[in-house]
Amino acid sequence: MGIKYIHIEIHGWKLTIRLPFSYGTEHRRFPVAYLQDEGSVMKHTANYLDHLFRSQQLNELILVGVASKDRNHDYTPWPLPEVTPGAPSFGGGGEDYLRALAEEIKPYIDSHYLTLHEARYTGIIGYSLGGLISLYASYRYPEVFGRIGLLSASFWYEGILDYMRDHPVDRAGQRIYMYYGELEGCYKTNAQKEMAGRSRAAHQLLLEQGFGGGDLLLECDPQGTHDLMFFSRQFPPALRWLFGGGEAGPVRGNAG
Repeated sequence: MGIKYIHIEIHGWKLTIRLPFSYGTEHRRFPVAYLQDEGSVMKHTANYLDHLFRSQQLNELILVGVASKDRNHDYTPWPLPEVTPGAPSFGGGGEDYLRALAEEIKPYIDSHYLTLHEARYTGIIGYSLGGLISLYASYRYPEVFGRIGLLSASFWYEGILDYMRDHPVDRAGQRIYMYYGELEGCYKTNAQKEMAGRSRAAHQLLLEQGFGGGDLLLECDPQGTHDLMFFSRQFPPALRWLFGGGEAGPVRGNAG
């Protein structure tokens, strides 16, 4: 039987839901990971994930892809001008987006599907700006999202490192997975050229805020560029580390 997706719209937000293959058996409940960018990393790894789940190399969970209405608006915590001439600016609507996710979308999923609703069973994962807003969620809603996946998160975004430094939060039980590619931004001339270095700086800040080796993992790929190919390749290892299971694929060396 092929992989099935459920497409629904909740309060104007379009969702793509992937249920576990054993969903509905023995009334078992599952963790949930909320994915930015419509869950594109889920779709790009669909068959591999199916293999990992069925072979019990990765614990089963519900995956929910959320489509943004305006990526540069929904995934940014405060407004910024464009970083490239002619490109769109950043609207800073992340607060409203996360409120909708935490107070509208998640309650709907919890009430209509067999979920484990506690924070330690609830993840938020994204890449690039989607990773930025996932990080922001870990500060704004630590009681909701306990498993954070940051795939090449946009730590170049002006003010984010200062925000992290100035807003330590109680993260009891929270886990954060971080990945970046060493070649990300290497040909940029704007703020994005700092992506790799600022990823390492963000990791250091989290360590200083009390994270230990069992709560925080930073991985890197020396050949990694800022592309969906690399984000998708790191998605199964991120799920494995955040939610448990056996070896889930090629894992890069620990960068810190």
